[in-house]
Amino acid sequence: MTSAVLLDAGRSAIVPDDPGLPETPVGLTEDLIRAMLSRTRLRPAELTDLFLADPRCLSTGCSAGEAGWVFEPPPFGLSTTVCASSSTAVQQAIRTIERQPEVVAVVAAIDFGAVPAGPGESAAELLRHQRAARMVAARWDVAPDELGRWARWSAKRAAECSAAGDFAAEILCTSRGYLADRFPDPAPGDAFSGGSGRGAAAVLDDGPAVPACPSRGASAMILASEANAVELGLRPRAWLRATGTVRGHTCCGVAPPAGAVDELLAPCGLDVHELDQLEVPEKFAVTPIAWIKETGISPYLVNPRGGELAFGHLPRSGHLRSLVTMLNSLEATGGRAGAVVAAERDATTGVVVLRD
Repeated sequence: MTSAVLLDAGRSAIVPDDPGLPETPVGLTEDLIRAMLSRTRLRPAELTDLFLADPRCLSTGCSAGEAGWVFEPPPFGLSTTVCASSSTAVQQAIRTIERQPEVVAVVAAIDFGAVPAGPGESAAELLRHQRAARMVAARWDVAPDELGRWARWSAKRAAECSAAGDFAAEILCTSRGYLADRFPDPAPGDAFSGGSGRGAAAVLDDGPAVPACPSRGASAMILASEANAVELGLRPRAWLRATGTVRGHTCCGVAPPAGAVDELLAPCGLDVHELDQLEVPEKFAVTPIAWIKETGISPYLVNPRGGELAFGHLPRSGHLRSLVTMLNSLEATGGRAGAVVAAERDATTGVVVLRD
């Protein structure tokens, strides 16, 4: 079977979804893609497909119709597929390359600010997730002090990596306001979160139900088949494999289904103890703790450069941001294998990154 390889990956800086900050610039996604093309010396004509998690914030015109999204003109002149999330976009790109080795695909996603469908719907969704977080904390016997330690540790790790310049190689955007990560400002008295403001959700005084704050930013990667990479004169940075899909109750994506990791990694010929890094959702602090208790993996290998509690929640692009950061982390530490997990309401899936 044809393998998908990762030619390059990058992101913009991640900033809080703060009304006091400038609006997300139109063209942020394209700015990022152009930066990757410049770094790899690829020409737009050498690309064939674009997989987008959200088509907005493009300079090209787009509209949603009965047949799907219509672009005038198509971004970079590419065949464009719009997906519900960046995890779906990555999976579709990998499987397309496995079927069609001639494809050179860009996967891109952006979060440009909180755009709730309506106050009622947004509140109902948050309430469901908060109830699920409490259930997960009870199921895995997670104590409040564990939640607080994890949230503070996540924020500390991200801040330390940022100060050390560890994110410099992955931030490629030149758009104003998106050159350096901005972590949420401390909120006095919020001991659980380690100082990260949580907006309206901060009125809740129980740790499991305090979510990460929303953020903005874009992430992208370029994929091809191994043979195509050779023809383009590029050395792959990593090999990508789509994991299996585990169907089962995930408590609104907050918890891992029993035995999920073994089933996820089986198609890739790995088990959890062979991973040098595992990236899991972190909208709530209870989620990574539940994954650690379920799998037995070392906590030092889970979201080692900080997760959503540090960067903020990126519903469209968070999976891709985690993948970009994990790739750079593996390269910096000499790690060979990592996995990024995506959890939806009734299914868990992911991507494995393998290096020489």
